[in-house]
Amino acid sequence: MKTIDALARGLEVLRSLEERRGQSLAELHRATGVPKASLLRILDTLEQGGFAWRAIADGRYRRRVSLIFRPGLDDELLRIGEIAAPFLESLRRKVIWPSDVLVFRNLRMELVETSRRQSNLGVTTYPIGFRVEMFLSAPGRAFLAFCTDAERDAVLADAAAHPPTLARARQVLAGGELPAILDEARRLGYASRDPLFGGTEEKEMQLYDDRIDAIAVPVRHDGKLLAIMNLVWPRKYKLKAQIVRAHLADMQETAAAIAAAADASPEKRSVE
Repeated sequence: MKTIDALARGLEVLRSLEERRGQSLAELHRATGVPKASLLRILDTLEQGGFAWRAIADGRYRRRVSLIFRPGLDDELLRIGEIAAPFLESLRRKVIWPSDVLVFRNLRMELVETSRRQSNLGVTTYPIGFRVEMFLSAPGRAFLAFCTDAERDAVLADAAAHPPTLARARQVLAGGELPAILDEARRLGYASRDPLFGGTEEKEMQLYDDRIDAIAVPVRHDGKLLAIMNLVWPRKYKLKAQIVRAHLADMQETAAAIAAAADASPEKRSVE
């Protein structure tokens, strides 16, 4: 029986998208042998049909989590990024500055989507899967402020067993600053990046500095914390007060929209 060539090529592309880290157009071309012009048409069809999506963070194509019969934890977390992507892009167009969405995984915040790549405004871009420090970053502090007591205790126990590399993080913990920092985040509705944090938990600020500032808000629905969303901008502009005044409500509305979309997704209902 004669097969349908176009369908066969589409299925071959879909199989190649099983890579959770995603595939670039060039990688898909090498893996499938499909000409790039045809490949773009196939990918566009898969996206429109709900079988694939292209992350704004890295431009890589991935198969949708909805195609997995029994999603694992990694797939469920990546699904938050998949859902968040259009909301982040809409927010970026409105407020200019880009945002990240991060989830809690293995005692760190992990990046699952970002609109930094689209901003062209001189902010450092990190890849999907980048793990973010908990005590100095805006997302880490926002998570600790709004998570459950058990989750917070687990992070603190890990820090006690494995003290942070950064001197400022050790100071925040040993000096008893953290409870006040978290109380302020709850009172204000957002957490702020520590001014002495350079963007990585591995190197002091004088050795690595991404030169950004950030605030972060919780993404939660019916009392459940699903993720953290931030807004970032170059630190040199000293925009924090202005951004809080002008865009905190926009951030909170976007976070609420992401949470509602995640709660309503068929994949979530099937897992439950």
